[in-house]
Order: sequence, then C-alpha cells, then structure tokens
Amino acid sequence: MTKVQLFSGIDVSKKTFDVSIENGQVQLKTHKMAYTEEGMADYVAMLPQGVHCIMESTGTYHCRLAWYLHERGIKVSVVNPLAVKRYAQALMIRSKTDKSDSRLLVAYGKHFDVPLWEPKASHYIELQQLLKFQDQLLKSETIILNQLEALTHSVVQNATVSSTQKDRLKEVREDLKEIEKAMQVLVNEYEKENYNLLKAISGIGKKTAIALIALTSGMKNFESSKQVCSYFGLSPRIYESGTSVKGKAKICKMGMAQIRKLLYMCALSAKKCNKACHELYDRLLNNGKKKKLALIAVANKLLKQAFSILKNKVKYEDNFYANKFGC
Repeated sequence: MTKVQLFSGIDVSKKTFDVSIENGQVQLKTHKMAYTEEGMADYVAMLPQGVHCIMESTGTYHCRLAWYLHERGIKVSVVNPLAVKRYAQALMIRSKTDKSDSRLLVAYGKHFDVPLWEPKASHYIELQQLLKFQDQLLKSETIILNQLEALTHSVVQNATVSSTQKDRLKEVREDLKEIEKAMQVLVNEYEKENYNLLKAISGIGKKTAIALIALTSGMKNFESSKQVCSYFGLSPRIYESGTSVKGKAKICKMGMAQIRKLLYMCALSAKKCNKACHELYDRLLNNGKKKKLALIAVANKLLKQAFSILKNKVKYEDNFYANKFGC
C-alpha cells in the first residue's frame, strides 16, 4: 500500500505564523502560532510523522523557522512567492488571508514536486549581508556626491551643509573599505579556490567574483548554466502569439538586478579581452544586432563560463575553454 504524503503549509509573518496541517483526514487543521521558541516547539509537537512543511520565501522572516524545522529532521521546502501567487490565480482564488494562504501552500505542495530546503553555509549568508550593505553604501555615496555637485552650482552655499556632507562622504567611503576587507577575509578563508578560478576569467573582477560566489553558493545549487541565467534574470523572454503578435525578445529580468549590473559592466571589458566573448560580440554586431543586445549576450556568456569553471574546477584558458566546453 502506497503511503500518503502529508503536508503542512506555513504562512510566516514577523510575530506570528499561520499553519495548516494534514493529519490523514479530509479536514485541514489550522492554527495561529506565536513566532517564538515556544510557538515553534508547539508547532513541531503537532506535526504528524513524515510531514512535509511548505513555506514561502519572505526575506529573512522565514529563515529562523526553516532552520528550526531542518535541525529537527523535518522536511521543509521554501518556495517562490510569485509561483504560489500564479498558482492561486490559476485556481481563481479571490480571498487572501493568512489562514487561506497556509491552506494554499498545502495544495501547492501536493500539486508540485518542490525541492527540499537546505541551509546555506554561514559564510555565504555573511557575504550576502555584506554585499547588500555595500550596495546601500554605494547608493548613499552617489546621493551625497549629487548633493555636493548641486551645492557647488548654488549662488549661496551654507558652510555647515557642505562640511557635513563632506564628512558623511568620508565616513561612507571608509565604511566601504571596511566592507571590502571583511568580504576578502571571508573569501580567503572559505572560498579561495573558487575566487581565484573566477578572477582568472577575462572580464570578471574581484567584486563580481565575490558576488557570484555569495549569491550562488559557489554554484552548488545549480545543475546547468541555463538555471543560473534564469536565476539572475538573463534568460531570453520570447513574446509571440499567432501571426500578428511578434514582440521583441528581451531578457526576463525576474532575477537579481544587482548581479546583472555587475555582469553588464564586466561585459564591457570582456568584449575586448575575453576571446569567446569578443567573437560573440563581433558576430552579433555583424548580424545587425544592437550593441546593448550584444553586451547582454556577452554578460550571459560570462555567467555560463563562470558556471562551467566552478563546476569543473579548471582554470580558465581562452582556447581550452572554447574546445572543452563549447561555450
């Protein structure tokens, strides 16, 4: 007799989480739990043996509960909120409450083969936090520079404003240096081999190498370069229907904008110094493609090179790479 897989849906918020639990009966049991150690322990005590817990990715809110369940040997999956939203739209579900969302996650788990969640190594989480803070500091630096530029063109310049902004700019730049040092220390301790392999790729610099390692966990969670390109929003999106609708192909942009910007800047260099990227760029231009489209293709190529290099643990060489991996 085939054993029936039981599911539990979890809708997580800051202070509470709503759960729906299958127990082999027709009716789902729903509960609202306090997001505390006691609340999580009470939830685990309710779960039937072999249950599979499903929750949405909610920034950082879901992490503590996902870790708690994983540490106790309970199967847990963290799914894309957009995928769940589209599933609800397909079912024409109109209401949205925490209770109904937890029930929906049970249905989603029963309908789709969702992968089990695995916690990231702590240094990947630290690198991601540092990258996010670095991005915030860079935005602050740009804002301050723009304000100082505007101040220089003003007829009247307040000395206090000018002095304060310059002090803030100095502090931001000092913080950026500290962030870079902290990232370098983590990379040298845990990811030195992968870091050196990525830096060896013509066109990829230190910052992009660190970002690729941090955001992909060293490519451990991907089985193909197509998955990586899709994850970062660099996969093409075709828009056609019948004979009348022939939209332009564009990248989907459903991934992380931060890494796309870095790869685009790398593409500006790679189109000159990276043999495979240079050939691709020239071929696209000769075929009448626009320069921006060709640069996006080069960024895509760089990401594929990075995936192959890290997966195969071989140092990048222009001719060797082209012959062995055919990218």
